[in-house]
Amino acid sequence: MTPRDWMGDLLGLLVLLSGVGACGWIGYQVGRSDVDELRAQYAREHAAAAEHASRKLLAATKRGDRLTLELAAAQLDANRLSQEVRDEIPRVTDDRACLREPALRLLDSATGLSVRLPAPARVADAADAGRVATDADISNWAVDAGAQYAECARRLAALIDWHQATHEETQ
Repeated sequence: MTPRDWMGDLLGLLVLLSGVGACGWIGYQVGRSDVDELRAQYAREHAAAAEHASRKLLAATKRGDRLTLELAAAQLDANRLSQEVRDEIPRVTDDRACLREPALRLLDSATGLSVRLPAPARVADAADAGRVATDADISNWAVDAGAQYAECARRLAALIDWHQATHEETQ
């Protein structure tokens, strides 16, 4: 092999290596730009998802705050009404015995029911009948039970409203 052939082969090898290097560099640049574009797209999608979640959270929080305020206002109204009724009970009752000890024991044993009554107002009645519930006691108990039921119903209705609105937003 002559030096001229050798130089030609070397030159061909250099051209080939240069072509491979140029192709590799171009491929790297194209790939890098594709990866950069994918990263940018992922970042945009991630930001949009975060923004959407943030808006949903804000809406749910506002809805929860509104329902909480409505519940608090309804509770204040119910408390006011219950107090007005309690204030009228002494006027319309005469403290006569309605339920005696056996009936009160039975009610005390019922699930979710407790008859918490004050000590009898008249000592003579208490000595004669044991533990008794007067018409005023029963009236006060009924007002308390009604208020507890109404509060439970309001809370459940608010929960249902909140969940229905959340469910409608997700569809």
